[in-house]
Amino acid sequence: MTVRLFRAIDRTVEYGLFLIFLTFTIVGGLQVFNRFVLGLPLSWSEEFQKFGHIWMVMLAIPVAYRRGAHLGMDMLLRLLPPVTQRLVGLLTELLWLLLALAIGRYTLVIMQIAKTQESPGLGLPMDWVYSGMVIGSAYLALVAGRRFAAHFGWREPPPESLGGH
Repeated sequence: MTVRLFRAIDRTVEYGLFLIFLTFTIVGGLQVFNRFVLGLPLSWSEEFQKFGHIWMVMLAIPVAYRRGAHLGMDMLLRLLPPVTQRLVGLLTELLWLLLALAIGRYTLVIMQIAKTQESPGLGLPMDWVYSGMVIGSAYLALVAGRRFAAHFGWREPPPESLGGH
């Protein structure tokens, strides 16, 4: 049951990233077409892409972390005894969890200040823009917690390819 819930959350985030990237591509194409072909640049497209990048990066970080896609240097780690390697692994997962909690906490503080502000191009409340950081950090905390629990026996299947069903 829990594994199925986590898999559903993982898939939802991955498909959300796909939709964000697809929307970027379409809006970017429209921006170029309108500016250079029609001579009528879109007033909101650059702001849309900036805000979308916030969402995309904050959601992509935990996806890459869960899949083990971040760059890592383990040459020195492999020279350490197995017990020390495990402790370094636990510390790494704990630091990811603390990073997620710090980003989430301080973004909530910024959102309280930004909730009265509106973006100039799209007219969006700025706390909506920053909510992508909170959602991304919550997902990062979930992934870090799962990876931390794996050091104590938690088992879940490896991430699926997006192409497979």
